[in-house]
Amino acid sequence: MPDENILVVDDSPTILKLVEITLAKAGYHVSTADCGEVGILAATERPPDLLLLDYLLPDLNGDDVCRAISGNVALAAVPVVVMSAKGEEAGACFSSLASVVDILPKPFSPDALLAVVHHALEKRQRQPPPSSGEQPDNLDVVGLLPKADEEKAAGFPIGSDGAALVGDLAVVSIADVLLLLQDRQHSGTLRLRGKDASIEIWVNKGRIDFAGARGVADEFLLGHFLVRGGQIERAKLDEVLEERRATPGGGLLGADLCRRGLITEIGLRRAMAQQTTALVFEGLRWGKGSFSFHPAAEASPAAREAALSLPIDGLIMQGLRRVDEWRVIGQEIENFDMVFVRDEDKIASFDDHRLLREEATVLEIVNGKNTVRDIVSLSKMGSYDVTQVLFRLLRCKFIRRRVAPMVG
Repeated sequence: MPDENILVVDDSPTILKLVEITLAKAGYHVSTADCGEVGILAATERPPDLLLLDYLLPDLNGDDVCRAISGNVALAAVPVVVMSAKGEEAGACFSSLASVVDILPKPFSPDALLAVVHHALEKRQRQPPPSSGEQPDNLDVVGLLPKADEEKAAGFPIGSDGAALVGDLAVVSIADVLLLLQDRQHSGTLRLRGKDASIEIWVNKGRIDFAGARGVADEFLLGHFLVRGGQIERAKLDEVLEERRATPGGGLLGADLCRRGLITEIGLRRAMAQQTTALVFEGLRWGKGSFSFHPAAEASPAAREAALSLPIDGLIMQGLRRVDEWRVIGQEIENFDMVFVRDEDKIASFDDHRLLREEATVLEIVNGKNTVRDIVSLSKMGSYDVTQVLFRLLRCKFIRRRVAPMVG
């Protein structure tokens, strides 16, 4: 087994967990830190063979950490790989630091992570780590399942309601649960329950076959993705939905639309993949609620029809990027009841041909009356896409938050 020690510094607990699991499975010894100061201290106490460093940290910039480490004689030769969603900006920032050997753009896949780590360690003229399929002994997710119970059952112990895992989303990240299911190659249904909605994710041998939901916004329904992808007109879809409500028993919506010749099987599969991805991303955002995993040998009809076999780690990487962006956007757009007004002078001075289509669409709907929720509905776009556009328009001062008139 390789003996390289890798220190990972990132302020996202889920990214730390994902990177740690990926590297541990490949045979590396991994330690983590959630801020620059702790990372510097950890590196000083036990010099690593490689440092994986987040570009943006809550206390220090990544380049400050690099300079602090490079200034230590014992650490000057430690190679650094910078992890960042700001590729060009990070490259310019670290270009003058000799210790930085590579930039790993976020989001990244486990394969990309391992390739960069492999290459960086080769630069130190070390043997590349052999591929390993062994499971780390410490893979348990804290708070999910007692180790003694797991060892007693050669899998997950089943409760009276059929649930093998139950937990609180405020305590355990759903990303950790999904990674555990992927690593153990389990099959079954992962159910997330929020205040007013629920999401069900069907897992087949550690990969996601399909996701469905109840009580969620229309943007997460299959029809939204079919219309948005140009598979069917909104009016025709509404006509079919009305007919299905009048005469229940038509089976799954997607299969019904295919039988009617209104959509293609390829188009349906694409829409189901988009819907499933969006629901997984939404689940990653939930910080409150509960989850339960119910093992099952046979999938639901919807999951059998979809059989998407999406990789969990890849979805989590993409989802974490969105979660981070949501956090930044949320500082400007606090809730979906906010209303914005246009700055007509600013808009008039701008060449509107330089606006992207979705920017022009959202800007047209902003009228001082429509809420963010209204804009999502009227634009036929997803809430993530709409808030991204509104955030850009706010930063460019094309729109501003409507302030309620003073009363008194």
